[in-house]
Amino acid sequence: MISVQAKDSPLYARTRIIEIPDAEAVAHALQRDATARRILAKNIPLHDGMYCGTRLNLNVLRSTGIAVNTVHAPTNKVGYKHNKGWYNGAAMSYQAVVVLRNAFCNVQQVARDRIATGVAKKSPIASVDGELDLTGPIRLDGVELRFNPARERLFVDLNGHPVHFVEHATVVGHRVYARGTIRYYEHVDEAPAKVGNAPCAVIFPSSTTPHQKTA
Repeated sequence: MISVQAKDSPLYARTRIIEIPDAEAVAHALQRDATARRILAKNIPLHDGMYCGTRLNLNVLRSTGIAVNTVHAPTNKVGYKHNKGWYNGAAMSYQAVVVLRNAFCNVQQVARDRIATGVAKKSPIASVDGELDLTGPIRLDGVELRFNPARERLFVDLNGHPVHFVEHATVVGHRVYARGTIRYYEHVDEAPAKVGNAPCAVIFPSSTTPHQKTA
């Protein structure tokens, strides 16, 4: 693994202009989805520091055009640090923006290959998992990360370098904005094993990359 500080990365952006749906638009979109209405009726409270996973809700996006993130309950205590994400955990809430501390970027590789090869439709296969941060204003600075199963098999930055861990992450729609320490998979054998032959736009940094190494 290699680690960088987001502010030291040439990809770091101090400011961004991003259109975030307002509370009224989000509420209206969720009321149009039967599953979302059922989950919201449970009125599950979110609190600072709780462990959760988050992912873009594809059903709501397809039916309304509004990007909303589902907040999932944990499904394991340690596995989320080793690519066993919480994307299939019980849905607890929905947010236009989710901020996490000590977040791990996880993708189920078998399911990703099936989607990338057209064998299966898009479904919950990836999540950003960590500790919910409700303490401060929403920040959109940082290094942009993305994941598209048709293109990548892991979360990557704009150079295509695969990311394992983010100290502080803001999740908005299709993107993650990473701050603090970012930990990258340096070599292919450090990352979750690739499944299948689907195209994969992931570039593993070389050992000569001037990053600080970490255990």
